[in-house]
Amino acid sequence: MRRNDFHHFNDFHHFNDFNDDFHHFDDFNDDFNDDFNDDFNLPVRKRSIIRNNNDFNDDFNLPVSGGASGDPHIHSLYGAHYTLLREGVFVAWEFKKDLESSGNPENAVHWQLLARYGGKKFRTLGILLLDNSGHKLEFSAHDCALRAKEGDHPWYIAKPGLLLPGTASSIGLQDSRKNTTLHRTLIDARINFNITGSHGSRKVASLYTHCIRGDHLNFKITMLQKKDLVSVGGEMGVHPQALEDTTHVSLLSHSASSKLRAMRTRTDEEFKAKKPWVDLGGTAASDRFFRTSNHISFVERPNECGDEGEQEARQICAKHLPNEASNQSEVFGDCIFDVCHGGGELDAELRADLMAA
Repeated sequence: MRRNDFHHFNDFHHFNDFNDDFHHFDDFNDDFNDDFNDDFNLPVRKRSIIRNNNDFNDDFNLPVSGGASGDPHIHSLYGAHYTLLREGVFVAWEFKKDLESSGNPENAVHWQLLARYGGKKFRTLGILLLDNSGHKLEFSAHDCALRAKEGDHPWYIAKPGLLLPGTASSIGLQDSRKNTTLHRTLIDARINFNITGSHGSRKVASLYTHCIRGDHLNFKITMLQKKDLVSVGGEMGVHPQALEDTTHVSLLSHSASSKLRAMRTRTDEEFKAKKPWVDLGGTAASDRFFRTSNHISFVERPNECGDEGEQEARQICAKHLPNEASNQSEVFGDCIFDVCHGGGELDAELRADLMAA
């Protein structure tokens, strides 16, 4: 789905280079997040406040997942579910933690996962991972190659087993595979995030992503323990309460089910980056791919999903997502919408793969 009146992706401002300015702090606890985001010209993270961790959830130490798939439909780690209305670069996930509470930047962990949304079908076109050690990872639908960069060194193709160590954290590529699905080549990758403190090292989160070359990708973030959600920001940190005043828009024909005609939508203005991909740290090749992707306004798009189309999409999604079909979940509704609006059975199969990862 493409949206109208959101063509300001290239209207950004230029700021100082992150690597030159990141380690200058006066008061770490107050300024760390502001300095990091100011240097990248990214929005300040909205901190999630949990006053009593024990009251958050009975299964507080169990993993929880969120991500973006299809059009793109955002599922936060807190259970918020909505469809994005704007194209551009957004902070999809952020993790910030001062391990020793010492105010020393070297004991801090700060990861940001940026997502570029857009294109003819309005999907996720690329992701860029940044950390406060100067490491970068990029995965783009341009060629579905996972690239890594360490400091000022050139970009290179990341291989399974790659470890990018920092003072208090590390990022590792667990595996990367090539599969065939519905006669299309699917490249996937799994990246692990670890923190190192006085009690040793532990895995905090994992990122799973799969990619169709020249088309789009989807991604899924899994936090290993819910207690770490207090350190999460970006789209993955949105609470369901934040959707209470969001807009419901009609996306299918008037004869379509009311569930599909009323999706929650957001513009996520607070998470939108103000600089282009290359200035944020991404590659020029991916940026060219994003810029040359075909665009079509949402209001110019024909209503291509009537009764027959919806019923066919429903059957396809039920085939690949039987559990979601039985529950008539929001995920199932997303699948029907995407399949019915040009995604075809491939979208249903990709969604099933993402959920199983």
